Amino acid sequence: MKKVLVIGSFMTDLVVQTDRLPVEGETIIGKSFHQFTGGKGANQAVAAARLGGNVEMIGKLGKDDFGKEHIRSLQEAGVQNQHILFDDHARTGVGNITLDNKGSNRIIVVPGANLELNEQEIEQLEDVISDADIIVLQLEIPIQTVYKTIEIAKKYQKKVILNPAPAQAIDPSFADKVDYIAPNESEAFILSGIQVENMEMTRKAADKLLSQGYKNVIITLGEKGVFFKNQHQEEYIKAYKVEPVDTTAAGDSFVGAFAYGLSLGWEDKRALEFAVATSAIAVTRMGAQPSLPTREEVEAFIQVREIDEARV
Repeated sequence: MKKVLVIGSFMTDLVVQTDRLPVEGETIIGKSFHQFTGGKGANQAVAAARLGGNVEMIGKLGKDDFGKEHIRSLQEAGVQNQHILFDDHARTGVGNITLDNKGSNRIIVVPGANLELNEQEIEQLEDVISDADIIVLQLEIPIQTVYKTIEIAKKYQKKVILNPAPAQAIDPSFADKVDYIAPNESEAFILSGIQVENMEMTRKAADKLLSQGYKNVIITLGEKGVFFKNQHQEEYIKAYKVEPVDTTAAGDSFVGAFAYGLSLGWEDKRALEFAVATSAIAVTRMGAQPSLPTREEVEAFIQVREIDEARV
């Protein structure tokens, strides 16, 4: 099994559930409050590890109780965490999440220590990057830190997966150094300038990203599934029909599961199908990391769905 190294963010998610999202200036009564460990980087690392992957994470936490809880969460999931950094001044990142009864969310993020992870610190951890096989990145840490990581990863010919979220412009000179770019619909629009409104537009957006230099494009389409394209292959994988409870970690569970599939040497299509199933399970559960399934759960889910489809 190949080693997956996730370099990214930690967030402590403070989650309020309501029947509906409030409008501007309105106060409504919530149904419940929960606190979960989250953050795109940590979610993706825990997702891959809980499935059974060989996973390490690099990121930065505050020296506070939230930071201690993140270390416990990584340890429980089996994520190697000996190179996690702690900032002397900034607090651990926090995400304020409001969920309605349809599973839709509104999120405000205070990045905190995540924004203090700098290029020099990444350079000092070059041997950790060189020791891994698959490098997973997102954009909740400084973009220059992401660029430095990509440069080091390519120096050692590592496979790079970039989840360009939260959405922002990316220096096009780095495109050909990214093996897999995995945006959602809105992120694909920002990167390609093409609205992803139907399959034809999705294909055009993927082609635009390929023309920029990205080797493989994965556009996640929410409840509609996933579109994959490179210069030789095109795949559309439908999503499973489920009743969503919390969609917070939908994309992160997908990315972590896809990285896990690649670490096992699976072909792209098999890894994508497995990742779609993983994400389907995650959105039916509350919380980011608590929602992430084991490999046994994913395989059982797929088997049951295959049996149900055979009966139709």
